[in-house]
Amino acid sequence: MNGQEKIIKLFHASTDMVILPVWDHRKPGKEKETRDFGEGFYCCKDKDYPIYLYCGNDIVRVNEYNFNISGLNVLYLNNDAKWLFTVAFHRSSFSKKKKYHPLRDKVRQYISSFDLVVGTISDDNYYSTMDLFIRNVITDFMAIEIAQMMNFGIQYVSKSSEADKCFSFLGSNEVEHLEVLKYRKKKEQDREIMEEQVEEKRVKIHSRDNGKLFAQLVEEVGNDVETWYRQ
Repeated sequence: MNGQEKIIKLFHASTDMVILPVWDHRKPGKEKETRDFGEGFYCCKDKDYPIYLYCGNDIVRVNEYNFNISGLNVLYLNNDAKWLFTVAFHRSSFSKKKKYHPLRDKVRQYISSFDLVVGTISDDNYYSTMDLFIRNVITDFMAIEIAQMMNFGIQYVSKSSEADKCFSFLGSNEVEHLEVLKYRKKKEQDREIMEEQVEEKRVKIHSRDNGKLFAQLVEEVGNDVETWYRQ
């Protein structure tokens, strides 16, 4: 990924028309840090994926924007250990592992220092793989290989009011109900076959696995999160 594009067309799914995106808008009582890169306004270039993600709702609207990336402080996450760490420390609160809380908070604080975070979508189907990584069952190499196999695409996450100002609303369309049902069926089918595909992938690449466990990466990062991310 690179930051050469200045104007990007992005899509966001919701039950509502969203003319003015707000990065820290969330429903009362909902956890702030349960998505891949924490609190933010999530979009992607792929028009279909937001519908796929949101198809559990009876009403789905696709909001379309031009987004001007110029002048923003942007963090680009490639498919590597930094992406894994970011998703791990946002998808999980590590409520039963208090020893990780200081590092969790530092990672979240560092990610929140950017206006925009760009990186691979992990998707709920990937969470079982992420859980295995967090529990030191599989290495970062294995987890990243599986993420690449799933090929979820790239998401753009506004994490500041400065980034919110860069959205230009182009329109909003409600997806036909039958179309929503098609996406819902596909999502169910994908969930059924994903476990088998992941298992086959793990067996296939096992002999090439020279990666690091989550605990090893934690030790490598130490207390200096910013330096590690910038390496």
